[in-house]
Amino acid sequence: GEWLAFGSAKLGQLFVWEWQSETYVMKQQGHSHGMNSIDYSPNGSQIVTGGSDGKVKVWNGTTGFCFITFVDHAASVETVKFLRSGNAVVSASLDGSVRAFDLVRYRNFRTLVTPKPTQ
Repeated sequence: GEWLAFGSAKLGQLFVWEWQSETYVMKQQGHSHGMNSIDYSPNGSQIVTGGSDGKVKVWNGTTGFCFITFVDHAASVETVKFLRSGNAVVSASLDGSVRAFDLVRYRNFRTLVTPKPTQ
């Protein structure tokens, strides 16, 4: 079937819903202070979330488990996005940084920082 992913900003939870059977495929506590952004990998096998706790989490779309958490941001993560290759994610934070994370080596491989934060 076709799945829909939702992030509860207030609860910090990740929900994956199979719309035809109207059932939860996955429901996990994701972030301690709320979830702000969510994206599916290009092949649909992984989900990335960004939260107010400054964390970027990558989830296995089949098992429902988070398999890596990046804690490099110093403030709320406002958006996350998979690259087309699916081998990396990019996140933007209110700390004034945009970070790229390698999903093969599980590390932050690029950081761009604004010279003058606007927040």
